[in-house]
Amino acid sequence: MPTAEEKKRLLRGTIPRARKLGVDDTLRGWSWSAPPLLSPYEVPLGLSEVANAYCATGRDIYARRVLGAETEPNEKMILGSALHSTLREWTVHAKRKLYESGAEDIERAVREIRAFPEPDLPEARSLVAYEADAIEFRLREAISQFPRIGTDALVAQVLPVTLGQMLDGAFLGLSRRLSTDLLNLGEPAVLNIIFNDEKRSFHPLTLAGYALVLEAVYEFPVDVGVTVYASFRNGRLQIEREFAVLGDELRMEFIEVRDEKQRMVADELDPGPCEECEAWCSK
Repeated sequence: MPTAEEKKRLLRGTIPRARKLGVDDTLRGWSWSAPPLLSPYEVPLGLSEVANAYCATGRDIYARRVLGAETEPNEKMILGSALHSTLREWTVHAKRKLYESGAEDIERAVREIRAFPEPDLPEARSLVAYEADAIEFRLREAISQFPRIGTDALVAQVLPVTLGQMLDGAFLGLSRRLSTDLLNLGEPAVLNIIFNDEKRSFHPLTLAGYALVLEAVYEFPVDVGVTVYASFRNGRLQIEREFAVLGDELRMEFIEVRDEKQRMVADELDPGPCEECEAWCSK
């Protein structure tokens, strides 16, 4: 969740700038039935296959989709998956306890939220401890500011997130089973949480891709995305947030990369190995 200062920058800076810049209607997801969004190939790639460029040439996709190669996930990927799973389970747990306790009994809600089963992974324990402290602060802040707030409104105030929103990407020639995280900032924002990785120039493409899919499915505009970089140092969680305006240039880059990778698979074009493969990249 953004801090109060970050939320103010979003509401007064990033979101108004996104509205001012605007997006060409042909690059809104609801224009999926015409170029440039119309997919020229029947190759339903996953959104991460399009957006990620850990393998610079894309040969990991060629190996998997054309050669039928299967790669084992490495430790970094396993840890990231486990942490995403823990975060989603904790969020459901916290929302459930808030609804059960109600806005009238915050002390009970805080106790029961903190009773979340302790994870085995030390990184997951740090993540849960951080979230428990953060939601207690937001709960007490919300109750002090709005003493007569109702339970449903309180949950929306302190946990305005949807983790693992399922989406059909077929409108944009993508997989029919996509999953993304959403943050409600007065308007929907795409949320991409990345564990234990450095900033990469292609990370914003994930936000643009999910914005296009959301617009195609629900036909409401999505102009802002948030990448959350979470890492662990000496048992402590460290967080940095990057806010992105999802404008024409970023959307067009996603579509161009989609077309290029779909063509590679459809025409079985071997792109060749990159010079410095990541640990999980097929050679």
